[in-house]
Amino acid sequence: MLKPFQSTNTASFDIEDGMKAREQGRYDRAYEIFAALAEQGDAEAQCQLGRLYFDGLGVAQNFVTSLHWARQAAEQNNAGGLNSVGVCYRNGLGVDEDTETAISYFTRAAEQGFVKAMFNLGNMYDAGGELPEDPAKALAWYEKCLKADPTFGLAAYRAGTLVLEGAGGEPDPERAIHLLRIASDQGMADAQYVLGLIYDRGMGIPADPATAQGHYLAAAQQGHPAAQINLGNLYNDGIGVAQDQRKALEWYMQAAEQGEPAAEINVGKQYQMGWGVAQDLDEALAWYQRAAKGGEPTAYLNIGLMLLNRDDIEQSDADAAEWFFKAAEHGEPRAMQFLAMLYDEGRGLPENRVLALAYEQLAQDFGAETDGAAWRDFRQKLSDEDAEKALRLAEEWTVGMPRLRVG
Repeated sequence: MLKPFQSTNTASFDIEDGMKAREQGRYDRAYEIFAALAEQGDAEAQCQLGRLYFDGLGVAQNFVTSLHWARQAAEQNNAGGLNSVGVCYRNGLGVDEDTETAISYFTRAAEQGFVKAMFNLGNMYDAGGELPEDPAKALAWYEKCLKADPTFGLAAYRAGTLVLEGAGGEPDPERAIHLLRIASDQGMADAQYVLGLIYDRGMGIPADPATAQGHYLAAAQQGHPAAQINLGNLYNDGIGVAQDQRKALEWYMQAAEQGEPAAEINVGKQYQMGWGVAQDLDEALAWYQRAAKGGEPTAYLNIGLMLLNRDDIEQSDADAAEWFFKAAEHGEPRAMQFLAMLYDEGRGLPENRVLALAYEQLAQDFGAETDGAAWRDFRQKLSDEDAEKALRLAEEWTVGMPRLRVG
């Protein structure tokens, strides 16, 4: 149901007054103006009234009513109205989701130069969009956005990321940096983070950790967890900045408080090693367990290692093995190496040298850093038949499968 409005002099209303009221946050006044003009058939007012209903500003949010007014505007070929109808069909708001209809409306709006519609079309071809992923098509639409509006930050960010990845050709780091700076200068944390990555890792340009630090800091101060982690890494290692492990811990903590498992692992490591804080193994273990709840294989591994090396916990070897199994099931090669050792020595697990060789082989297959000495040691303890059995077990296993068993 439409919200009632009262006006004694609709002729005094002007669309610009409504826009100004909206910008000033006077949404009730904006509603009054847009509603009066919309009833008179003003297409732009109909579009803006639909947006108020869409966002729930000055009126209760109502996608059906939002779509009603957007359609009224679209029927007059209003570009904003066309785009708004497309948004509703794309997201199934006030109407059944219909990708093809959404594309049709976005295309009609884009043909009039409406940059948000161009962006929406690009986004549909981008990673995670509704259409088969096509980076070149996505980039082409983002570039059309930027040609129409060189300051469109979100389009610049996505275009920069795609250019960095080589969409439509070879990666072009310099062009990517130019595009990302457009978004970064508008305070877009994701763009600031990607710029940090480029300079930190030397992605197509000489590495510059000091410049990376500045970009990470800009994003981290906005609460970007990945930037906070990477900034913490720079401080922890003293790369691009003076080493300050206490400051590193502070940044890890900020990311960990957002539930970021990688940060929780880093906090645990700081407590385990006594970096930037007094060593506290119980606190370290608690942080690793917190990360493990997020399904982080490295956390499983670290818990296993702590249990394996503690004498004050009963049955710690058996408990450690269970954590190593969890990590190994995710393809963690170091966990596979420790399982091989435990099976070989009969620590926390029944002695089983077939499984020892099988897990050591898996560790190598999954990229473990090893000189092969352990593999050779396990191999020489087995007959050819048992060794063949072990290697066959390893060959048949893949990530996500249950732990290896013999017989």
